[in-house]
Amino acid sequence: MRRRDDLAVHNERVKLYVTISNAVGLAFFGLGVARPLADGTVPVTAWVICHLAVAGVMVGNAYIALGRLETEAQDLDGETRK
Repeated sequence: MRRRDDLAVHNERVKLYVTISNAVGLAFFGLGVARPLADGTVPVTAWVICHLAVAGVMVGNAYIALGRLETEAQDLDGETRK
């Protein structure tokens, strides 16, 4: 039973990290790319491209981190393995 608790804690931590990473990435995109371009006040500069790159890295990192979610795997004889 302890393994299931450790597994649940691990998965919740991964999901929390993914949520925070997505939020930061979307904030960088919204504040650094979408708003200046929509206002028309800032041309495409290195600053806008930097915000776009950071947003892409954060969202991509979150997508990769989803692969760290774990499930309980069972052997052919029905026993749960770590």
